[in-house]
Amino acid sequence: MEEWWPQERSTDYRSKPPRANRCAFLVPGAVPKDGCDTLAGWPGERGLRDVGEPTGLQEQPQYSGNRTMNKRALLIGSSFSAAPMLFRLKRRGIHVSVCGSAPSDPCHQYGDASFFVDYSKREALLELVKAEGFDYIVPTCNDYSYMSGAWVADQIGLPGFDRFEVAEKLHTKDGFRGVTNACGTPAPRAIWVRPDEPYALPDSGFPLLVKPVDSFSGRGVTKVEDAASLDAAVRSAMAASRSASAVIENFVEGDLYSHSAYIKGGKVAVDFFVDEFCTVYPYQVNCSNYPSRLPDHVREGVREAMNDLIARLDLVDGLLHTQFISNGRDFWIIECMRRCPGDLYGGLVERSEGIDYTDMFVQPFIGEELRMPDLSAAPRSIGRHTISFAQPLVFQSFSCDFPGSNLEVVPLKNSGESVGVAPFDKLAITFHEYASADQMFTHTPKLHEYVRMKRLDIQQQVGE
Repeated sequence: MEEWWPQERSTDYRSKPPRANRCAFLVPGAVPKDGCDTLAGWPGERGLRDVGEPTGLQEQPQYSGNRTMNKRALLIGSSFSAAPMLFRLKRRGIHVSVCGSAPSDPCHQYGDASFFVDYSKREALLELVKAEGFDYIVPTCNDYSYMSGAWVADQIGLPGFDRFEVAEKLHTKDGFRGVTNACGTPAPRAIWVRPDEPYALPDSGFPLLVKPVDSFSGRGVTKVEDAASLDAAVRSAMAASRSASAVIENFVEGDLYSHSAYIKGGKVAVDFFVDEFCTVYPYQVNCSNYPSRLPDHVREGVREAMNDLIARLDLVDGLLHTQFISNGRDFWIIECMRRCPGDLYGGLVERSEGIDYTDMFVQPFIGEELRMPDLSAAPRSIGRHTISFAQPLVFQSFSCDFPGSNLEVVPLKNSGESVGVAPFDKLAITFHEYASADQMFTHTPKLHEYVRMKRLDIQQQVGE
């Protein structure tokens, strides 16, 4: 049994993270600590881990792929969304170091070593990777993780990443709109706005969407109805952008969907369509379901557009995740990414199809050939809800009365903690199974209505 804390090394980067408060929480893909009950139903092991007690991690015996013992990987990201990837690496016997600047993040409690580095600063990440001699680097669930990783991989030749120049085109909104314009991909028309440069309105007229070129989770996005509101929206987008730049694009009407495609041999080999809804913050998904209600002809159109994009950019094997809007007849591509989507997105597909979406994401970054899964002939109808709020609060407890069964809750806060506003904070992520597809399509857009919250605040305590 390996020790919880790795041996100290002479480096300026790592230090022993503080021991977390004693609490148990659900960690996707985790091996349960001795004496804890496992929870059935997750692809691979799940379990409750006491994060206050250091202990070793057992190897997961069910893995039958290529062994990578004695290899060392750096996980670029340390949040709860990165935890499933960490344990997919651990099951192979890989020594996993975790990179992320917040010592309290979950992955720092489970990794073999921690490096408290701001990985958005790619030069610092390169210095760390060179100093430690990692065999692999694995991005997680935000653009900075993938972009810095792609730049480092370009410098020293590591697997799984697109060329950095390609990654820039996909992961910045202005770069991506340039790609869709050049390829003729169905997408909203857009113009780019840079600091201290004049700009002209798109010829499509209002309404418009104004976005930072390099943010995620809908941060800094504003819908603009008239010219009087445009300058303020541009300033807001620039303030949310690291490069202080914005994109103005025409607003298209329709429903939101995602397309998670795994590329193999230069084309889409397997894919998953998900219905998505934004019911708290207008541009952040908080309700979703799989399978999708999307018509077949739209699916085929999206696949064709993605295969064209894959060929034009010469994308490497691995995940290509896309968000798009469709009115049931036409579609418009909003954004594409090579990183893993956050908020445990993969768990939605895993519960429905009985496959390991997360392991597929990891495979190319550790030099493995992408293995195609056998999909279920009758996928289960699964809903996912990210519990978030339009106003800050301090919560005491909550309950969920979703229609269906097999409710699973991944709590992200302890009772008594404050919860900030969406899209910057969230309370928990839930999964549940519907009795039928009709029930799923009816209730997913209003999952937020089934959450019951008990607040902990001065007014409540005075009234008790």
